Order: sequence, then C-alpha cells, then structure tokens
Amino acid sequence: MRYLMRHRGFTLVEMMITLTILAIVSVVAFPMFRKATLKSNRPNGTECLVEVQKRMEDYYTRNNQYPTLAQIGYPSNADLKANCPITSDGHTILYEVDLQTAPTATSPIYVLRASGIGAQAKDGTLLLAVDPRDPSTTGFTKAYDKQHMTPSGVTEEGWIFQPGQ
Repeated sequence: MRYLMRHRGFTLVEMMITLTILAIVSVVAFPMFRKATLKSNRPNGTECLVEVQKRMEDYYTRNNQYPTLAQIGYPSNADLKANCPITSDGHTILYEVDLQTAPTATSPIYVLRASGIGAQAKDGTLLLAVDPRDPSTTGFTKAYDKQHMTPSGVTEEGWIFQPGQ
C-alpha cells in the first residue's frame, strides 16, 4: 500500500486543467508583453530624432541657415539610417531615421521621421516636425510638433502616452 502512495502520478484531468490554465495565461500575457516592449523601445527612436534636431539647430545658430545632412555628420540619408538608433545591447537597429522634408532658403520647416523596422515596425512611425517661425504669422500652433503614427494610419500627438495606449 505504501508503495502505491509514494509513486502516484498526475491524472489526465489534472494535466488538462494545468495546460488549460497555462494556455489562458499565455494568450493574455504575451500580447500585453509585446505591446509593452514596443512602447519601451520608443525612446530609442525619439532620442535619435532629438539628436539630429540638436545638430541641425546648432548648425543654424552658428551659420544662420539650416544644414544638409552632410554638414551635420551624415553624408546621406543612408548614413543617418545606419547610425541611429540602436538598442542598449548595441546591435539591434530598431528605427530608420530620415529627413523627410528638408529646410530650404524660403521655408525653414523640416520633418524628421523614425520608422520602426523589424518587429518594431508594428509600433509605427515617430515624427518630429520643426517650424521655428513665429506661430502668429504662420498659422501653426507649435514650433515643435511631435507625433506618433500607428501602422493603421492613426496619428496621435506626442511621444509619451498614457497607460493603455
């Protein structure tokens, strides 16, 4: 009798209940984890957009005109995309950053875009539109407009979002 008690295993019903609970937990937890991961990677893209903006504004301060990418250390859009930004592990590129609209002599407006690549593409695109002109003369309400465009085409203002977005 004691031998049977010590070597008793799990019943099929117990195993099925355990597997059902694990399946339900994984169905709920994995999408939430993926969404949190995408959101936590956004600062890598925003950091690069702000870095390029700083270089452009610094050049403008010293030369009274906006630079080309080559004048701020990026000989081409391809160099900008290849160098910025990467994850903390130093190997995975999450965003491709490019100068979507370059400033001209008549229009100082420029738009920087950070498009997610790989798994980060599911998060969408970060935009930084810069218009340093006086808002009262241009009709714009903000000099620096930060937006997040989701893959479905929905545009949300800002880069920092409330929990659940």
